[in-house]
Amino acid sequence: MIGYIRVSDSKRADGESQREAIKAYAAKRGIQISDWIEEHVSATKTELSERKLSSLIISQQSIIVSDITRLGRHKVMELVGAIGQIASYGELHLAYNDTIINSENVDNAEIIFTVIGQSFASAVEAQKRSERAKAGHAKRKAKGLSSGRQKGQKVKSRLDEHTAFILNLLDTKTSKAEILRKLNERGVSITRSRFYSWLEDRGLHNKKAEFQTDMFQA
Repeated sequence: MIGYIRVSDSKRADGESQREAIKAYAAKRGIQISDWIEEHVSATKTELSERKLSSLIISQQSIIVSDITRLGRHKVMELVGAIGQIASYGELHLAYNDTIINSENVDNAEIIFTVIGQSFASAVEAQKRSERAKAGHAKRKAKGLSSGRQKGQKVKSRLDEHTAFILNLLDTKTSKAEILRKLNERGVSITRSRFYSWLEDRGLHNKKAEFQTDMFQA
């Protein structure tokens, strides 16, 4: 079993959090990871054939990833094709979702649409962040202000790379206290207040799990 990590920017530290999530999942399942593949490329700027993932698929290796967005975010047919290819000879494990996709369930529309939906929810959120940042920069430039971060401006968070994981838990009515525990298990330690602030900044504070419920848990 191969642990596969993809980080869009070589300067970002998310590779380690992906690795820890995969390790925790493998330990829980009693899986031995024989090798690790990590690459620093953007899925939106490269074709699958240009990435190390393609070589893994060609060599017919079963793969563990932290979440489906590591395979891709934008190209629907490419993502579906990659999932299908892996399932045709082995298994694709999604650590955050505690899900295995193989030949027995790859034709299950609910499973496939759910994981692909997470990928594109993450992509949409990333695009929104980019658009907001560009709009803010243009506004400051038009006013002759510094392009540096202004007071009250949204800052990048390490939670951003875990958006798909968090959205999936919120959509399944997982309490926010439980989400914090699951994040901690995967090496992402963050305070309740910072987590709530992140949810509010990203417009996710009104998802199905309610703050009031969480205050009496954990």
